[in-house]
Amino acid sequence: MKISVFGCELSGLVTAGSLAHTGNDVLAMPVGNLLKVRDLEQGLLPRDEPGLTTLVKSQVAEGRLRFSEDWQAGIAHAGIYMLSMPSWRSDKAEEVIEAIGQTASKDVLVINQSTFPIGTADRFEASIKLAFAQRGLVAKVSVVSMPEFISEGSAISDFSKPDRVVLGSHDQQSTAIIRDLMRPFNHVTDQVKVMSTRAAEYTKYAVNALLATRISLVNELANNAEHFNIDMEEVRQGLGSDNRIGFNYLFPGCGFGGPSFAADVQSLVGTLQSKGYDADLLKAVLQNNETQKEVLFRKAWRFFKNDLKGRKIAVWGLSFKPNTATVDNAPSVKTIEALVAQGAEVVAYDPKAGASFRRYWGERPGVTLVDDMYQALDGVDALMVMTEWRRFWTPDYEQMIERMRRPVIFDGRNIYEHSVLKSFGFRYFAVGRGDPI
Repeated sequence: MKISVFGCELSGLVTAGSLAHTGNDVLAMPVGNLLKVRDLEQGLLPRDEPGLTTLVKSQVAEGRLRFSEDWQAGIAHAGIYMLSMPSWRSDKAEEVIEAIGQTASKDVLVINQSTFPIGTADRFEASIKLAFAQRGLVAKVSVVSMPEFISEGSAISDFSKPDRVVLGSHDQQSTAIIRDLMRPFNHVTDQVKVMSTRAAEYTKYAVNALLATRISLVNELANNAEHFNIDMEEVRQGLGSDNRIGFNYLFPGCGFGGPSFAADVQSLVGTLQSKGYDADLLKAVLQNNETQKEVLFRKAWRFFKNDLKGRKIAVWGLSFKPNTATVDNAPSVKTIEALVAQGAEVVAYDPKAGASFRRYWGERPGVTLVDDMYQALDGVDALMVMTEWRRFWTPDYEQMIERMRRPVIFDGRNIYEHSVLKSFGFRYFAVGRGDPI
């Protein structure tokens, strides 16, 4: 099939590369001013996503994936258009829909993967139909919702091996076309869930809301477990073994981050409030998460007797999750800001996110970035683990002891065993685990 993908950030690039890989003729167009076609063709991508550069470069070399800054060329290329943009680019999506309505000359199928407000697909379809009518063009128009459920760090696998494909469509022919388009990723078990467009849009928001609520509840349980001298890991094992609950998203920690997760939940809160509902539970979830981002700071504040001035603190992990360079809304950012505000000196290391954090932090004093995880420990009063990168899980404990001024670890991801660290002489404070404080 000939496919035009509007959007060349993470979702758009994964979609374009994956569809090209299964034999489609894909033309992808950036919608942001900072993305250049020449960079995209050479594999210079805006996100450092595992496998994505290889996928894009291979499909460009095969000739199945091309990039263009000319939206008109994209509209002429195909009758199937995919909107794969971040939620904050809704204004660009509006421009794409307007361009399709004004210049398309044949039947149109728009597949919206983006997380835009409920009712967007219906509104986009009505807009194109009106534009066609004003031009006297007789053609079929269908706008469907197929929300993406990819996560940074595993985006290609999430797209190509989906748990489900949520498809909001009222048109059987459009549904059949999209089923065929997604068939290579859906051939083992039929994972397509067909529903109304608004139900599909609402499903994406509902999934994020439920996961956010689950994470915040586990964090609250973990914080309170400490007051009863209970190891939250034992509780987690008991919870997860209940088949009604399971183990996914059941890890206590220092809060969730990222550019979209909390923003999508906040958008749902705004949507509900616009209809006269308070959404008190979801507002509490978001507030709980913002508070949780400072859980390690509060532990350090108590440990150092309410005085962090002049303390040297190492931070392992700046990205909001492993396998990504993104620091947007990351717990590390809020924690480091709080430490520096209290006069602490921070030395930080992250395998990928150093440059991203440097751009965010700018010329402000208080933070030194280093290129080696053990170098970050030289002469520090404590280590804070903020991201669960694999290389942090089984470090050289003896080298750590030798380098640190004080053998103190605040673990925001609960990746260590208290008994092991204690045997090496560490003081260990985690989320619902470790020494009480």
